Amino acid sequence: MSCWITAGGAPVRSWRAGSRSASSTLAALLVAAAMLPAQEPGAAPEPAAAPQYGRVLVDSAQLRCWPSAVAAPPVFEDALTKGQVVAVGRSDSGFRLIALPFGPSGYVSKKFAVLADDGKVRTKGTKVAFRYKPRTNEAPLQQLADGQELTVIGEQDDWWRVRLAGVEAWLPEAEVQIGDQADATLATGFAESKAKYEAEIQARLDQIEQARKRAEQDQADEAGVLLVADAFAGELKKSTGEQQFAPLEAALDKLEASLAKESKALGSIATLRQRIQTQKWIVEATVVRDSKPVPGPESSIVPQPKDELEKFQSIGWLRYESRLGGVGQYYIEKGGQRQHLVSCLTGRYDLALFIGREVGVLGPRRRPATESLSVLDVERLEVLGGRPN
Repeated sequence: MSCWITAGGAPVRSWRAGSRSASSTLAALLVAAAMLPAQEPGAAPEPAAAPQYGRVLVDSAQLRCWPSAVAAPPVFEDALTKGQVVAVGRSDSGFRLIALPFGPSGYVSKKFAVLADDGKVRTKGTKVAFRYKPRTNEAPLQQLADGQELTVIGEQDDWWRVRLAGVEAWLPEAEVQIGDQADATLATGFAESKAKYEAEIQARLDQIEQARKRAEQDQADEAGVLLVADAFAGELKKSTGEQQFAPLEAALDKLEASLAKESKALGSIATLRQRIQTQKWIVEATVVRDSKPVPGPESSIVPQPKDELEKFQSIGWLRYESRLGGVGQYYIEKGGQRQHLVSCLTGRYDLALFIGREVGVLGPRRRPATESLSVLDVERLEVLGGRPN
């Protein structure tokens, strides 16, 4: 809660409930108000005192949560740089009150805050804790009312990282040099510092806006894919021969070319393409299955001449082999290999006349137990070739 202490109609200083030194500050303001001269009714208010600035003297100044000289004091995450201009307040126990443009950074649990569609975050519940670290084992620096809007600058796990105006932050007196109120460069430096904090806040707002636009675009892209998907479902209701997929694929090509690289609709397009391709394979297979063979032109079948040699049981060169102490034997040789032993039990042919000639023979065949080759008894013999050279 904030209120103004006035003297003669002129505001002196604002006070926010919940500060550790609220009672002492209020008492000091009441004393100051009493010392101010009374103003006549209708008189112009006295000008407010110019803010006091200071410059940071060390390379990195860590803001403390309260004026404390302990060995390991609780500190905010804000680190001020050397030469940075800050607004300064009262001195307490060797420490100087530092006022940042939007307050020091701290954390509010997401369990006790609500994120609106516009990206704004507000507290949910009474006495919501503002902490300097994202953990619950530290005492809260301030308790916030229900519905209070937070200046969010980031997130960390289950915490919002926020800036909260009115929260006290301190630096040792040795780390900050109080400036002359007449030094105009201090006001300029403070404005530059404030601009950096504003840019930090604006960066997150821009990020939220980009995410919102991206979500809207993704929704529009998905709607385009859904139109093609509905058209595909319509094709599936048709008979196999009537289904047409080329227009659907052309529509997907056109839609895909218009999408951003990070569009979520690209995955939906790839899935729909696969479904269309699978259905095309089904249609092609169905057409092949149901199609009847087309008769070709009639053609006259030219009978192939019969091989005259097929009538013989064996063809080859007739050879004779004599045996010591016994009767010699005739045989058919082909390709250097013996095919059959040959005899002529009828006496119709004198096989000696055909030795060394290529012959074709017909006749019954038997396999004597004493011979390794079958014996062909010649009933018909034809000379096919002359004697080899």
